[in-house]
Amino acid sequence: MGQLYRIVLVFCAVLQLAACAGTSAIESQSKLRDSRLARMYFLREQGVLGALGGAVPAAEIRVDGKPVGSVTNGSYIFVDRPPGLLKLSVQNGISLAFETETRVEAGGTYYFNIGVPKTGAPGMDLLNQAYAGGSGQQMRAQSPLSAGFSGAVLYSLDPSAGAAEIARLKPG
Repeated sequence: MGQLYRIVLVFCAVLQLAACAGTSAIESQSKLRDSRLARMYFLREQGVLGALGGAVPAAEIRVDGKPVGSVTNGSYIFVDRPPGLLKLSVQNGISLAFETETRVEAGGTYYFNIGVPKTGAPGMDLLNQAYAGGSGQQMRAQSPLSAGFSGAVLYSLDPSAGAAEIARLKPG
């Protein structure tokens, strides 16, 4: 029984520490726009949880397998990449990474919202979105395992909605 208690205690401590991580970008967030590259914004809406001062674990973002930063509630980061097909992934806490692909064009601006996975139950999806964020069109996972066991997924936002959301958030 003591062993189980210690395991649960360690798990709770790890979860709390993961929630303390803040938004951070590996690449400069003040660089000028290069028209030969695509700019991708990764954002996380504040949601009710963030508005009440709660925190969720920072979501680690990877592009083509390389970490580019992490995002918490109410913030965003951006990266510039050459045009083409890119592999994106987001991992939240200790869950599996959600992996997807997107095609970007030179000079294009793309917005990806980090939210909770949709379950298919309309009421539950609405509640989850209000609580933790996740508006936009949920992107298709590369594998069913990635979709089913991820704590966070990527949603694609149209440019006008993405720009409006970025204006309300703080940069990473």
